[in-house]
Amino acid sequence: MTKTVRLFIANAALGMIPFGLVIVAARCDAQNAPVSSPKAQASVAQPGTDVSPGATVHATHGIELQATINGQGPFDAILDTGSANIMTASLAKRLGLKPEGSGTLIAGGGNVAGQGVNVKTVNIGGLIMSDQPFTVVDSAVGDGQDGIMVGIQLLQALPVRVDFERQQITFYDPQRFKYPGNGDAVPIHYQDGFLVADGSVDGIPAVFGIDTGDMYSFTLYAPFVKQHNLIAQYGATIHGYAGEGWGGPEQGFYARAHALQLGKTIVSQPITVLSTDTQGADVSQTIAGNIGLRILKQFSVIFDYPHGKMYLEKNSNYGDPDIFNRAGLVFDPDPDHLAIKTVVPGSPGAAAGLKQDDVITAIDGRPPTDDTLQSAFTQPVGTVLHLTVRSGGASRTVSVVLKEVL
Repeated sequence: MTKTVRLFIANAALGMIPFGLVIVAARCDAQNAPVSSPKAQASVAQPGTDVSPGATVHATHGIELQATINGQGPFDAILDTGSANIMTASLAKRLGLKPEGSGTLIAGGGNVAGQGVNVKTVNIGGLIMSDQPFTVVDSAVGDGQDGIMVGIQLLQALPVRVDFERQQITFYDPQRFKYPGNGDAVPIHYQDGFLVADGSVDGIPAVFGIDTGDMYSFTLYAPFVKQHNLIAQYGATIHGYAGEGWGGPEQGFYARAHALQLGKTIVSQPITVLSTDTQGADVSQTIAGNIGLRILKQFSVIFDYPHGKMYLEKNSNYGDPDIFNRAGLVFDPDPDHLAIKTVVPGSPGAAAGLKQDDVITAIDGRPPTDDTLQSAFTQPVGTVLHLTVRSGGASRTVSVVLKEVL
């Protein structure tokens, strides 16, 4: 992930502003054909006979895109189904946009102030979104970063397929789309500013947010956790940092739910954050929690919001164990500054003397990367990692022997 997008993904769920998306000249040659590259300036063109190669676009990790804005760029963008259109204050300034008005957004970690701008065009691989409202957020999370989130406005307008294995996103003409596959159909709708689906966790019916912008697996919000006494039920003892939203850091207990169910699909033993936040999105009284990227990437997901459905097609990742960091470390996931936020008591990291705010500068002699963050700490039990750690102004090397922590 790029640094901009990584900052976005850190539990960036936001209450959504009103939406009004215009798709310019959507064209296709057959039922379910992807939307073509627009050339005409019209609000919604009738389907035609050509299919543009821009209909399917590359998306790193399934959600990271490149977009031009008002003809400038490209800039980093993320398809975030848990958000409205969001732009960093840094990018708005770079584009010469002047935010107006004021409002408060419900965000991960707390509420955050925002202002509005109107963007004439956003072009993603030939799909042009016209006259787009964006909320401009000036937050420490995205400080100095130039990027956008594209959210519910896009999903409301047309079906979108997110293929995590092929790292592709495909846009479909809503007038022609009819799902042809055999994936599990799950009803979706819009509630309290979020894209949600009905489901259950360990037999408890609930409504969950569906959020490609949340880097975690599964979060249960504080009121739901309290109502069902889940900290005690799951025997949760690991408490600490649980990501950072636009509103600031989040906290919670780490546990494992036994089974999360959406439609007929069951995800077993997901790592589950039991939120202890007292403000922001995690105190919702009507939504039980959030389903994030580490679960969604087990599927190709087709969001057919115009017809109220989400289709889950299992891919080769389905059923893979959801492994908690086997050194017992929770990071701020930025390899350029891999700061430890929580050290689990009794873990290999604790045994090695690692502490909160230590910064890991090398893993087995190499600087951290996005790939090593995903793989190094989930290697088999018994693997020895040699970590170079900076604490204050001093550096040292420690060895940790990986083991199961959660």
